[in-house]
Amino acid sequence: MTSSLSAGVHELLRGEGHLVADAGDVVELVGGIGELAPAKSGPVLPRDLLPERLIRVLEAVPAGAGGTLELIARAAAGSIDETVGNLYELLALGYVERGGENWKLTRQALSGGFPTCGDPVAKVPSCPDHAP
Repeated sequence: MTSSLSAGVHELLRGEGHLVADAGDVVELVGGIGELAPAKSGPVLPRDLLPERLIRVLEAVPAGAGGTLELIARAAAGSIDETVGNLYELLALGYVERGGENWKLTRQALSGGFPTCGDPVAKVPSCPDHAP
């Protein structure tokens, strides 16, 4: 900030200069605001591909010790029947597990570490290459 070498940069930033982090920022500036640059987003996780009804129930499952069916249904704003069906679907997909009266998130659900068909180490039964 006090270096005479940075005086020109500081003057540009105070005027019409722009900070850019990547090529997408340059495209946005050259092509007009947001005109050409693609929307920025993070990686798509398996959870992102779930239907809204399952995401709603998954988000209602308390972390840690989990919760009862009634608690989860109330938090998901769904009926008991609808919620239990969604929980069993999430169980089959590996997102939740049942322990007595409680449903809780699996370690994979908490970390986002679900194996995919492209994983050479994991043996995912639904993948054509890993079918028995």
